[in-house]
Amino acid sequence: MADQVSGIITDFMTALSNCSLYTSAHESVGEHSARAVRSMAPFFEEADDLSFTILGDSLLVNDQRYKGRSAHITTFMKRLRRNGVEKIIFGRDLSHKELAAFIASMASTSTEPKSMPNITIGMMEVRFSDSEGGNISDIIDEDIEKLREIDEELTKFGRLNMVGLEDVVASFITTMKEEANVLKVVSPVKSFSNFTFTHTTNVTVLAIFQAESLGMKGDVLHEIGLAGLLHDVGKMFVPKEVLDKPGKLTDEEWVLMRNHTVFGAKYLAGFDDVPKLGVIAAYEHHMKYNGTGYPDTIRRDRRQHIISQIIAVADFYEALRAERPYRKGLETKVIVGFMEEGIGTDFNPLLIKNFLRTLKEVNAF
Repeated sequence: MADQVSGIITDFMTALSNCSLYTSAHESVGEHSARAVRSMAPFFEEADDLSFTILGDSLLVNDQRYKGRSAHITTFMKRLRRNGVEKIIFGRDLSHKELAAFIASMASTSTEPKSMPNITIGMMEVRFSDSEGGNISDIIDEDIEKLREIDEELTKFGRLNMVGLEDVVASFITTMKEEANVLKVVSPVKSFSNFTFTHTTNVTVLAIFQAESLGMKGDVLHEIGLAGLLHDVGKMFVPKEVLDKPGKLTDEEWVLMRNHTVFGAKYLAGFDDVPKLGVIAAYEHHMKYNGTGYPDTIRRDRRQHIISQIIAVADFYEALRAERPYRKGLETKVIVGFMEEGIGTDFNPLLIKNFLRTLKEVNAF
């Protein structure tokens, strides 16, 4: 049955890819949907349904761990997770037209996939309460703790838990659908031992906030979230006493600090499942719109990627907003003044205008 499972997923993902690339009416969508349904037939001889479940980084087929691995299977799991789907159950009366319609809903950037007569989906739990303010603070605290655990796993064992990071990004996106005011989602620094994780969380939330306001959706939005979470990963190669130093850095320490962008990009480039945007943002987030900043690429005429520009805006805003052991955080109006001074030099004018406009729309200042 392993070959049938692989065939089902390959046809499912091919149909989904073509649906995203062309339209749901493209003939290949129907062809691959029909092939997937035919491949399910042997399973329906033994049971009334066929289920696929995402459990951590494992795929369960009819509640049994599936050991096969391929690019299509990895992408299938990632796509389900990004759509908030943990489980799909296909019924024996499934037709290729119904499957094609479901695939079209998966490909849509404007609607969420929904169950159909012969397709039942289990969505990831949405952890909100009806009380005023909801549980947003608790949810963000949980996500910060997840980042701490992922960091410990990375430091001790050299493993980068991309599944865990995907889940954190999905949680942020879900949370922001429930709360329009982004400043209610960003978390205060409750413990300076948690500063790095809180900062990373808030930069990611602010980057997603900007990207959504610019009309970015789907996989691109998730990859921006991942880029936000990974932008400072190079700091794990910088000595802690340098990172935490409250006073002015020496010339030697400053070289180490500046090199965290290069360290991070080189490190992330070694992982096949890290999006290219993550590598680019890790390298470029301290570059400036006019080509200055670091790393020094102005002589090579390298321009900062738009996603790096988005993360740079988020990073700057959050760095000034957050309270530090040696200073209080600045008020939004003060930060806005600094951001406006940097228009055209430090920052993309379009992004700053958009960021400030969207903050005003949610009464952030």
